[in-house]
Amino acid sequence: MKERCLVLMKPDALEKRITGLVVDRLERLELDIVACKTVSVTEDLIRKHYAHLAGKPFLESTVRYMMGDYNHIPNHKIMAFVFQGEDAVNKIRTALGATNPEKADPWTIRGSFGKFDKVADIVYNCVHASDHAEDAEREIALWFKPGEVLDA
Repeated sequence: MKERCLVLMKPDALEKRITGLVVDRLERLELDIVACKTVSVTEDLIRKHYAHLAGKPFLESTVRYMMGDYNHIPNHKIMAFVFQGEDAVNKIRTALGATNPEKADPWTIRGSFGKFDKVADIVYNCVHASDHAEDAEREIALWFKPGEVLDA
């Protein structure tokens, strides 16, 4: 089934300058990039994106991480992409690997580029991808205005 998936290059990916490597790996999945932009994120946008984490003890550190507070990224910058194609969410999530880089297979994006800072208790996993097609549509609507996403 043709579907869309939101992919966010998190501040640690920008700081490490690996966004091109990540996009290269994702393009090999034979999906189409139908939207791409650099976003200066706000706390409000991050909280809406992670609304499902409300009440979780790690929400505040997640917000600070996504705002770039741990990575010296100016203007709270994140790169947002929409990939589209057959089974896009599953293909991308498989390529990313487990959320915790320590549990991700070494050939995956998070296994290759992520890390878990045990001292600060922060997971630097480089990339976000939608969990499922319905969530992707909600997330895409948060990050992209109508008309910014093309149809492949």
